Amino acid sequence: MKSLKNTRTLILLSFFIALSIVVSKFFSITTVSRKIGLGFIVTAAMCSIFSPSLSVIASIIIDFVSNGLFPTAGGFYLPFVTTKISAALIYTFFLYRKDITRPNIIMATISNSLITSLFLNTLWTSQLTGNPFMAQFVLRIPTMAFNLVFHTIVLVIILPKLSDLLRKQVKKLGAEPINAPY
Repeated sequence: MKSLKNTRTLILLSFFIALSIVVSKFFSITTVSRKIGLGFIVTAAMCSIFSPSLSVIASIIIDFVSNGLFPTAGGFYLPFVTTKISAALIYTFFLYRKDITRPNIIMATISNSLITSLFLNTLWTSQLTGNPFMAQFVLRIPTMAFNLVFHTIVLVIILPKLSDLLRKQVKKLGAEPINAPY
């Protein structure tokens, strides 16, 4: 956790936390059981720069702060934090310290969609609403399929250039995580 002692790293991480909250709130359409938005771009970019531990810490903070500032119709439900943690771990597994290539992006979005969107979010929504898991699962498939395609296309177009630009600027600022390859 030496990275947390670097003030510039903390400031940059705080920027990503704030940006994620704003983008998720103001650039998304949310219902009780579905969300379509652009917050995934910030999460993927953050996870391409920061280590898994920093990305997980940031994701937990994002979830708590965004739910505190902008409560949702369903209210705060602690298990959804595990969804944010899982998403951060999946993105860092495929993007941190790696070239941002199409195969990496595609595997990250497929894994993230299946594990977090289709399984975990369905489980938590099922518990919240009292509906059977399989009923929720079937209802969520179209939204998940749309999000999978949407996320993949957007990240394939944006993330390689964005990540390259961010990595250069992070290095220039001296805010890079310890032992980062860029």
